[in-house]
Amino acid sequence: MSPDDVVERLRLENKALRQRNDQMRAAGEESNGSRHQVRRVSSWAVLAVACVLAMTSVLVVFVRNEALDTDAYVATVQPLASDPAVQSAVADAVSAQLVAGTNLKQQVANALPTTAAFLATPITAGLKTVVHQITLRFVQSEAFRTLWTTINRGAHQQLVALLTGSGRGPLSADRGGVKLDLGKVADQVRQQLDANGITVFDGVGPSGSPQLILFKSTQLEWLQSWIRTLDRLALLLPIVTLGLFAGGVLLNADRRRGLVRATIGLSVAMAGLLVAFEVGRHRYLDALSGVTPHNAAAASYDIVTAPPLATVRTILAVAVLAALIGEAMGSSSIRSRARAMWPPGRRTDGRLHRLLSTYVQPLKLALFGIGMLVMVIWDNVAIGLPIVVVACLLALVDRRRSNPGVVAAAADGGPGGITEGEARP
Repeated sequence: MSPDDVVERLRLENKALRQRNDQMRAAGEESNGSRHQVRRVSSWAVLAVACVLAMTSVLVVFVRNEALDTDAYVATVQPLASDPAVQSAVADAVSAQLVAGTNLKQQVANALPTTAAFLATPITAGLKTVVHQITLRFVQSEAFRTLWTTINRGAHQQLVALLTGSGRGPLSADRGGVKLDLGKVADQVRQQLDANGITVFDGVGPSGSPQLILFKSTQLEWLQSWIRTLDRLALLLPIVTLGLFAGGVLLNADRRRGLVRATIGLSVAMAGLLVAFEVGRHRYLDALSGVTPHNAAAASYDIVTAPPLATVRTILAVAVLAALIGEAMGSSSIRSRARAMWPPGRRTDGRLHRLLSTYVQPLKLALFGIGMLVMVIWDNVAIGLPIVVVACLLALVDRRRSNPGVVAAAADGGPGGITEGEARP
């Protein structure tokens, strides 16, 4: 075989190998593209479910705490006793019941001589005013606030029984309405009236005890049937939600972009929950229209929903901040400015670099574990969630520090970076 034949044969073999290599590369790129598409769709689906569960978790944990934690419940309703609108509503209810419980005008007329019978009406009106003033004065006192706390603390002990359908003690349920028995308040007011020489209300029996409607909902029966299930889920839902958010981030080829998407989704979910609370407030006030004074009902709703709203606003603020930090970490201009401010020697050989290289793994795990314990065991989202977010951001920084090629690839749109189809989170 001549040298020319050998060269020609090698050329043909090289051409065949190149064609085969091109075919294998095309098949690999198609397979990688398909897998990437599946992961991206799966990530969006997981994050959507996590956002829904995040809203559900806030509500479920709040209901569980108010139903089963006496201290939390008392801390929630205690400010109601100091609210002027609620005090006025309680004074109106108690004084009206005391007057309605006795034939006040007839008793006044019997006590007057026949020649002064015409004074029965103005005297009765004056007595009603005095009763209301004395009642309001008591309701505005420290003794009433102490009594209010005692009533609610005792009522909370039978709240679980209430939610399962029974109604014993000062708290009762009737046709979707939850009522607080104010009989003890009426007794205290009678004592105040007796001290002022007004004894005509001593005969009003306990059967006429006044009641204050705390809330009214057609969904109470549904809540009674599901409260035990929600109680079991209260501890599991936050853990499952965080796990889904983590899974949604990990399914993204670019972890930073996955974190940005997760935090944006969480922000939208919390904003939606704020809107839902506002809509619920209007419906709540409409339901109590004509039953409880508007100002008292509004004050009750605002005070009772203050704890979950504080939690929602905290989660929203942390999520927005994490999204901004994650987006900033993906900005080439911000990274360039950071490199300019941080000398290369300190980035690769400084004290901070050595500390991160040595302790970053245990630090990430410790922060994540502490955050989870604070949220699940201590039940404080305002402290636990920022700790968990810091752990996630630290993990992202460590990944980019230990894999600088990811940053370069992301800037070029290469593997593991931002492709044309992922131009935005």
